[in-house]
Amino acid sequence: MQDKKAKEFISKIPNTIKDKYKIRTFEKSKIITLKGNDIEKIYISLVGNMQVKNEFENGFIYNFAQVSSIAYIGVMEVMANEKLYSSTLQTTTECTMIEMKVDDFVNWINQDQSLALDVLKFVSSSMYKQSLNNGEVLAYPAIYSLINYLIDTYENEDEETVYIKKSREEIGSILGFSIRTINRNLKILKEDNLVDVERKYISISKRQFEKLSNKLNSIK
Repeated sequence: MQDKKAKEFISKIPNTIKDKYKIRTFEKSKIITLKGNDIEKIYISLVGNMQVKNEFENGFIYNFAQVSSIAYIGVMEVMANEKLYSSTLQTTTECTMIEMKVDDFVNWINQDQSLALDVLKFVSSSMYKQSLNNGEVLAYPAIYSLINYLIDTYENEDEETVYIKKSREEIGSILGFSIRTINRNLKILKEDNLVDVERKYISISKRQFEKLSNKLNSIK
């Protein structure tokens, strides 16, 4: 990691928690937090960009913010004394992050006034941008992303019929959706004969692939 700003940030971490955090690299399109999951870690993004999105009961996914480093992930919820992540964050580039236990971060922010001010600025800036661009969020149905994933998977296999053996949990983790959303939309696709769904796999024939492509174009 060569980023000067990141190195300067790391140098400010107090000695009391020097051995209590990890520096991790996440690939592009990796889900860092999933809305509704328990907050077990705080992440501080040092290098890279992310997208904030929320999944709602109406079946739509809202992409409403782009986050650049340095960014504090999970901090807003912790400072509000909440236990669950309020939104899903997914990397849009490769990202380097500090991973830290919640208690260690809370101890740090209680000791470091400059960190508290940085966090306040970050949270305030994020909320301001969301309010300013309130009418410009990108909304799309979850089924769009699922179909797109299924099409990409089919195209990467040189077979007439492709069998996808990833679990619902794995697909949800890749797309940033709950298992309930994955199951609901797979049921819709199965009823429309766009996929075949068994307990252990999803299968897509060539004909179904063509119909999925047409379905995707109709949603755009």
